[in-house]
Formats: sequence, C-alpha cells, structure tokens
Amino acid sequence: MKSRLKIIFGAVACATALVAFTQSPAHDALKKEIDELQKKPVVFEIPPYLPPEQDFGDVCKAAGEQKKKILVSIGREACGRCQRFYELVKRGEVKIDTNAYVFVRLDIDEYTQRDYFMDAFDPPDGQLPFVGVTDAERSKQRPCLTGYRTAKEYQALMKK
Repeated sequence: MKSRLKIIFGAVACATALVAFTQSPAHDALKKEIDELQKKPVVFEIPPYLPPEQDFGDVCKAAGEQKKKILVSIGREACGRCQRFYELVKRGEVKIDTNAYVFVRLDIDEYTQRDYFMDAFDPPDGQLPFVGVTDAERSKQRPCLTGYRTAKEYQALMKK
C-alpha cells in the first residue's frame, strides 16, 4: 500500500511541476520565441525521428562511407526547448552543412535510441535537448550541449 501511495504522490508531484512550468513566465517566453521563429521561412527540412527499428550504428556507418560526421539530437515532441532547437535549424539560425554532416533525430522515450545516444555522448545534465557531434566509429564518449542554447553555441559545436 505504501509503495502505491509513493507512486501516486510521485505522479501528482510530477504533474504539478509540469502544470507550474506550463503556466510560468519561462514557458511563455519560450513559446513566444518559437512563435517568432515560425514566422521566418523554412530553409531546412528537419528529418523525422529515427524509426525504432532502424539501427543508429547503420546510420553512422553510412555517414562514414560518405566521409561525414553525425549531428545528433535527442529530445521529445512535448519538449519546448527541443522544438525551439528544431525551429532554429528549420529557419536557418543554426546552419547544418549537409556536405559535412548527417543530421539524426533520436527520441528520448525510445529506450534503444536513448542507449545509442548515451553510449556516444556524455551529457553534463538532464536538460533536453541533448545535441552532439560524433564520427562514424563513435570510438569515444563526447561532450554534448544540453538545454537552452544559442544558435552560436550550436554552430561552435559543429566546428570542433
């Protein structure tokens, strides 16, 4: 009975925190920024999330055969910061050189995709989105950007 109560109280606490954020000035500012970005023309088509049945290793291998690095983002549709990052890319604020990079979107709620990302990257905190650059071999864990970042920071990540 106690474990059920803990689960119920935990769920209520999470829902309360979510409601508090969605009614907060920070959420309003993020939504306003996304609305402003959406007024700009689309210059880059965002790929869909990698299908669960597709292996990230195969994507990396194909990128390596093309002599390209992999720009990887992992997030979720319900994440405002994730949607902001995708809007920055779509509207050309963050420019992805498709001659040098393959852009892959992973879904944090898909456990195999989460594992792929965590094997390749070392996020400093838990704030989505996580965005990183790796090579085809994924031979070492690399740092990545997390949370709310500027277009300039994303561009700098791709120059490393």
